[in-house]
Amino acid sequence: MRSVLKYIVLLAVLLPAVSCSNMEYDGMSMDVDRTVLVYMAADNNLASFARKNIEDMKQGEVPSYFDGGSGNVLLVYADIAGEEPRLMRLSKDRFGTVTEETLRVYEEWNSCSDSVMRTVLSDVATLFPSDETGLVLWSHGTGWLPEGYYSDPVYSSQDGAAAAPYHVEDPYAHLVKSFGTDDGAEMDIRDLVRALPGHYSFILMDACLMGGVEVAYELRNKCDYFIGSAAEILANGFPYREVVGELFRGEAGLRNACRLYKEHYEDDGATIALVNTRSLVTLADACRDVFAYERDFIRKLDMDSVQGYFRMDRHWFYDLGDFVGQLTETDSAVAGRDSVPVDGAVAERRERMYKVFRDALDAAVVYKDNTDEFVLGGYSQFSIKKFSGLSTYIPNPENPVLDEYYRTLAWNKAVMMVE
Repeated sequence: MRSVLKYIVLLAVLLPAVSCSNMEYDGMSMDVDRTVLVYMAADNNLASFARKNIEDMKQGEVPSYFDGGSGNVLLVYADIAGEEPRLMRLSKDRFGTVTEETLRVYEEWNSCSDSVMRTVLSDVATLFPSDETGLVLWSHGTGWLPEGYYSDPVYSSQDGAAAAPYHVEDPYAHLVKSFGTDDGAEMDIRDLVRALPGHYSFILMDACLMGGVEVAYELRNKCDYFIGSAAEILANGFPYREVVGELFRGEAGLRNACRLYKEHYEDDGATIALVNTRSLVTLADACRDVFAYERDFIRKLDMDSVQGYFRMDRHWFYDLGDFVGQLTETDSAVAGRDSVPVDGAVAERRERMYKVFRDALDAAVVYKDNTDEFVLGGYSQFSIKKFSGLSTYIPNPENPVLDEYYRTLAWNKAVMMVE
């Protein structure tokens, strides 16, 4: 009888969709154990890849409409170029056939707006109150950078004033997901945090360059686990046919999702990490101590010696572990410092700070994997010799414009790398 009542309630919810301006829930919802929402902002040049990813999901381990009480629900919000934005549920019927049910059809709008995202996520929470909700954010991505900066960087002139935008056409832009672009509009990660109305069991970023400590820290109070790539993600995205079922299996499933992603792109290039956000405050404490002690050396560090995850001189994404490791290096020659022998007390303190940092990093990054090369266009764009799981910005004395923005991020407020 209980399942019959659930069926009647949900059938009422799935009546012909209306525009968002006319939505009425009438108190009807379906309590479930786990909901996973894939939020696809694809009103851009990724439209064909979004459609393919949805088809891939249908070939995967999609939850049954009635699945013996486990109550898993897979939802996709798709704003695809040339189509009306809609919220749909993918599920298997009693015969194992995957069905695609439209729950809501929305007006044409900007899916990279914080108000729009908040509306969609609130609709999901109302329709399917869940013990756990996982969120996949699918679109272009430019890490922690301010809106528009990645495609048109502003470099400073010698007197410190902002120079004209510096733009170089990327010949591989169509191959990568370089969160969010909707008809040219982008979402700042600070706005992303404000857009999230609830707390999520995980947030997976299927978008380029989002695996930075700045992004993870900004989202630390919004999710238990964070998944992102320090490098770019190819436009094909995650292998959803293999991954979608893992998203309902807790931490073990998230680890498998990361492993499957890396294996899928073994020949093309990948970085991926699973972060326990509860450990990020401890990581910030460790980094703050290092940055305070080595502040003078940060801007003298040879940035070319640090592992980077970027192409075309977009040098804003470096390996966090390698960066802190070089700051605390006790061998002067290796560290690139003056050839004066390191004082014993200084060496001891650096070793102690690095150990505290490594312990904190290991607690935060619970899974990571990478290929040896990142390949586009048939040849390597860069080698991946070191990978700690998270990227970081390194202050550039030639670019006070970007440093000024960096000061506003929660991570920098916690670690004070840029004063």
